[in-house]
Amino acid sequence: MKKTRITTFATALMLFSGVAAADESAMFTGGMNPNAPQNVQSQLCTLNKGKSMAQYEKMFNKYIAWSKANDVELTVVRTMPFITHDNPDSRSNTQFVEHLVSDHATSGKSWDLWVSTPEGQKLNQEWQSIAQCDLKMSTLNTQWADVEALNNTDSRFAMWNWCTRKEGVSVESLRSKHASIAESYPEGVGNIGWFTFIPNIGGAKAPGTFANIIVFPDMAGLMEHKQWMANGGWRARHDYYNYVDCQGDYVWTEEVIHRPGE
Repeated sequence: MKKTRITTFATALMLFSGVAAADESAMFTGGMNPNAPQNVQSQLCTLNKGKSMAQYEKMFNKYIAWSKANDVELTVVRTMPFITHDNPDSRSNTQFVEHLVSDHATSGKSWDLWVSTPEGQKLNQEWQSIAQCDLKMSTLNTQWADVEALNNTDSRFAMWNWCTRKEGVSVESLRSKHASIAESYPEGVGNIGWFTFIPNIGGAKAPGTFANIIVFPDMAGLMEHKQWMANGGWRARHDYYNYVDCQGDYVWTEEVIHRPGE
């Protein structure tokens, strides 16, 4: 298995951005370089009254065909709430979230075609007739990844934790902390990926300034991680919390519903 780790540095526009520090031959499906920051278009969706997920998927298949025809394919991951912070008196209205991942140039080209062509506008009208989706733009950076496993695992689990740097903690010190964590666990702990997710457009109401996303291939991997935490990994978590304030872990199911070239 090919594994890659990336450290990050501060910019004026985002908390982290990728620095190449890995085997250049280990590429994500679609030619995406794990050493480079990726653009993520997140769509927080709720079906309109009387509409079904089957109708949504039929429409989305048309979008995939359109993206292929226009050479603007993106990796699409659909997520559903699994273990959440929700309670009976405070539940989210979001039914599912889609993350469309690509380099920034491909995303820009896709949007220009979407808003300027008759085919794109027709699909947009059909999309809006089926679901209400709130769009957000973020940057995704790979901290550590088993690239081969991620490329070959379509159904998986993602554990999110929204965090914000503590007052007085510099971006550089947090960057170094992330690097040391990745170096300490070169094989992961039940997971196949660790990413940082940084909102940059439409993210004013995000629960933190960035999220750590840990991806597991199955529940066995997630439980391995929990066992590690119970057996002493909590000390590493406690040390990390000297740098950041975090919301706490929650889990989504993930389904990769399209990869470029497939």
